[in-house]
Formats: sequence, C-alpha cells, structure tokens
Amino acid sequence: MADWSKLPDDLLKVIAKRLNSAEDYASFGAVCKSWYSIFGDEDCGGSGLKSPWLMLAEKKDSDMRQFYSPLTSKVYEIPVPEATGKWCWGSPHGWLVTLGTHFEMALLNPITGIHIPLPSLHACPHQNVPEKSQSSDVFIYKAVLSSSPSSPECAVMIIYSDYGRLAFTKPSQQTWTLVESEDGPVEDIIYFDGSFLAVNMAWEVWMYDVSGSEMKAIHFAAAPVVHEMDEVEYQAKYLVEAGGDIFMVIRNLYMRTWTFSVLKLHMSSKVWEDVEDMEHSTFFLGNNHSFSTSASDYPEFRRNTIYFTDDYCGFLDIPRHFDMGIYNFHDTQIQHYPVGHEALSVFSAPLWIKPSFS
Repeated sequence: MADWSKLPDDLLKVIAKRLNSAEDYASFGAVCKSWYSIFGDEDCGGSGLKSPWLMLAEKKDSDMRQFYSPLTSKVYEIPVPEATGKWCWGSPHGWLVTLGTHFEMALLNPITGIHIPLPSLHACPHQNVPEKSQSSDVFIYKAVLSSSPSSPECAVMIIYSDYGRLAFTKPSQQTWTLVESEDGPVEDIIYFDGSFLAVNMAWEVWMYDVSGSEMKAIHFAAAPVVHEMDEVEYQAKYLVEAGGDIFMVIRNLYMRTWTFSVLKLHMSSKVWEDVEDMEHSTFFLGNNHSFSTSASDYPEFRRNTIYFTDDYCGFLDIPRHFDMGIYNFHDTQIQHYPVGHEALSVFSAPLWIKPSFS
C-alpha cells in the first residue's frame, strides 16, 4: 500500500498550486502532517477567490480550531496552536491579529501557521496593563489590517483602552504610535482607499493617513440624522466598504441583537441617507475587520443580508452563548448559524475571515 506521506515536497507544491479554494486546501492538508506543512511555503498559494469562513470558538484543552465554510456547509478542523488562549480578530486578508495573556501580539495566518510578531501591548501609549491578564479582561476592542503582511505598506490599527483610543504600528516597528482621535471614543475602524476610517461615539467619521512620516487626521463625514428606537439599550456602529461606497451599519441591541439599520454615504456631498435595499451585497460584521462580498462573486451567501458575530462577549465575565446569526434586510428576521452555538466562552468569540495563503 502506498505511503502518501512520503511524496516529495516538489510534487506536493505542484498539486497545492493547482488548488483554487480554501476548502480544497483544508482537505489537502488533512491527509497528513507532511502535506499540511507545505502551506508554510509562500509559493504554494493558489489563485482564485477565497470564500469567507466562520472561525468558531476555541475548544477547551485543544489546539485545533474549527472553521465553518458556507460554500460546502462543512466544518474543517485545522491545528492553530498559536491562537490557543488568545484573543483574535479576523480580517478579509486571511490574517488574524492575536493578543496573548502576557500582552504579546502578532499577525497569524491560521491556514499556513505563519506568524509575524507585533509590538507588545505594553509598548502602547497610555495603556496601564498588568504583567498578565485574565481571559475575561478586555484591552483591545478591534484590530484592523490595511493589507496582507506580504505588502511592505501593511499597517495595523487598534481600538484599545476603556477610552476607545487609537494606535497603529507596522510589522517592522517596535512600538505603537498613539493616534489622537477626535471627539471622543472610537467604535469602529476600517481601511479604505489608502487610509483608515474611524467612527466615534458622536457618529462622526474621521480619516487617518498613516502612510507618511506623520499621521494626518481629517474630518471625513458629519454625523447622520439617526432616529431613536424604543426598547434599544445600545446602538453599535460599524463602517463597511462595498463597491467603492462607504456604509454605516447600526446594530440595535437590547441584551442581544434585534435589528440593523444601514446608511450610505454620498461621497460628493458627504451626506448620509437611509438604505432600503443592500442590493447584491452581503456584510460581515463583528469580531473582525468589517467587510462585504457581492452575490455575483460569492453566490453561496445570501444577498441583502448581514452575517454578524458577537464582538462584545468579553464585557460579561460569564461563559455564555454567542449573539450571532444572519440578518435578512427584507423581512428583518434573524436566522442562526447551523454551527457554533454549543460553545461557551468568556473571550474566544467566533469571527469571519477570508482565507489566504500569502
């Protein structure tokens, strides 16, 4: 009987380069350790679009992480020991930002296992942290990448501290640079057209250019006119780019998510207007860099819907089920994901990520 683990690496690399989907990669890597180790080679990334995956919560005493693929309706198990016991934030670039209990930070590709150190949170200005955190402590609320770390221009921006401060760094740097956020704490950040955009508690949007030697802050858009809703405890705000346009998504919460509202920014007048139909777009919000897909490229996802995960689980110091699901913009109904609800965790929330091999 043939021993498939003995196939030469050169042949495995040729096969790996012909794989076009992350699902094929997961099946390929599950054959044996030698096949999976090929993904550590940067030249093994296949071409083609990578359908978003839902990375599920960490299981106790296990280095394996489960990833749910709506494309195949299957759950794939992949060893990700570098993420064990750490906070993680997902991205559309295929990389996670991780934070450990000793405040060590890194960029991690959960598919290839490649990780790139970032400056410790101890190197972040105005952040008084102990030597070691408890799993339920919240120190970073959102982490966003400008691009894949394969780009020399890659930058990381975080929302941190109870005051919603901003800081950024690059993989080659040793410290975090404080960004003076305007008009109060920041709620969400995205990367758009060469700059970071941030929405604050006052509903204003500011643009931050970190490409030069000095960071520049520019007022990007005024606050929209928002209608107050009865029986809503809090309205979380997210920024999403779709088709070159900027949207503000409002998540209406009372113990859990009830509804969403969506506003679109007219780029010329910088005026927000209510959106009645998201047309062919699908939004992915929560414990990740917010992003969108189009139904023409990703027909496995329902158009005019919001796939959301729980990005405030750490505020309650009790293990509990996650507030996540699929919000239908037409009928305002929420459907649960078919997986991930059996997990209980204080800190390890599910997140959306678009797999990448570079």
